Amino acid sequence: MRIDGRQNLEFRKMDFHVDYLKIPFSCVKGVLGDTVVLVSVTLTDALPDFCKGLGHGWITAEYRMLPASTITRNPNIVNARAQEIRRIVSRVLRSAFDLYKFPKYQLIVDCDVLQADGGTRIACINTGFVALLVAFNKLLQQGAIECIPLKSVIAAMSFVIQDGQILLDPNYIEDSSADVDLNIVVTADNKISELQFSSEKDFMNPELLSEIIQISFQKSREIIDIYRSKLGGVLLDKIF
Repeated sequence: MRIDGRQNLEFRKMDFHVDYLKIPFSCVKGVLGDTVVLVSVTLTDALPDFCKGLGHGWITAEYRMLPASTITRNPNIVNARAQEIRRIVSRVLRSAFDLYKFPKYQLIVDCDVLQADGGTRIACINTGFVALLVAFNKLLQQGAIECIPLKSVIAAMSFVIQDGQILLDPNYIEDSSADVDLNIVVTADNKISELQFSSEKDFMNPELLSEIIQISFQKSREIIDIYRSKLGGVLLDKIF
């Protein structure tokens, strides 16, 4: 039993509030335990120069932690860590969609961490994925694209290893005291989009790594079920 009463392989409460704000083209508030993120999608026809003439659109992300998102005020809204995370979120979200099916558009995914208690990049990836599905559905309804350009449903999650035990979805206390810290993004058909881990206090056992990958394939179903419950029947018929 963990410090918050969960089992080792139990998620914190996960939720997505679709159309949370009215002004953005798409906006979703994501909740992962006490971590809260706000993801807004801006649609523009101003493609980056490196996309022009290549016949494909673009997805990029930004990541910021609000100053009051942590226990002590965090004045560095954009720093080296934020740049690292924005690159991870950007490439993972791009991997889930076919860029050639929306060649005229760039979608900018702004991820703002309102409250941080571990797993902020995981919350941003999953919430960003939902926000992009909502955005593409709007483009489809407007007749701007012919289909939702989904390549694969993705699900992100984090793990830590403490004293040889695998813990899913660590909060800040568990994450900050872990022997090994691991983030993984998998697809609905059991492939890996992103895998990163660091040996904070101990080296990674390859058998444990293999076990975590198999667990992530199984636990992704729980995240996908939450997607299904939040996206609505009409959109679900076009995706799942």
